[in-house]
Amino acid sequence: MATNINVETLKRLADEVGAETVVILLNVFSNELEQYFQKLSSQPSVNQIGEISHAIKSSAASFGADNLALMAQECEYRVRQGQDDWMIDHLPQFRQMVEGMAVEYKQLAGSNETINRML
Repeated sequence: MATNINVETLKRLADEVGAETVVILLNVFSNELEQYFQKLSSQPSVNQIGEISHAIKSSAASFGADNLALMAQECEYRVRQGQDDWMIDHLPQFRQMVEGMAVEYKQLAGSNETINRML
């Protein structure tokens, strides 16, 4: 569980807001990722992908989804550079990462035992 999540980032977050609040925030983040996944699955324009990437970038970093944050940053950069073909080619990978992290955070939020062990 949580192999793609930076545990140190979650620990810092828990220190700032408390463990109970972290669980709530993990659920909110997971729900946001599910919404972004739906948008990414509905044939978005390249500009919409750029907007979604921008939105995901900082929140993913805040929750320890480091690989997703890096991918979102790369997607946002490529869109700004007008590299539409690159973005279209990498959209399936980005979409899969968003979906996978949504599931992973939802599972984490639902497992007090795992959260307690991590924090």
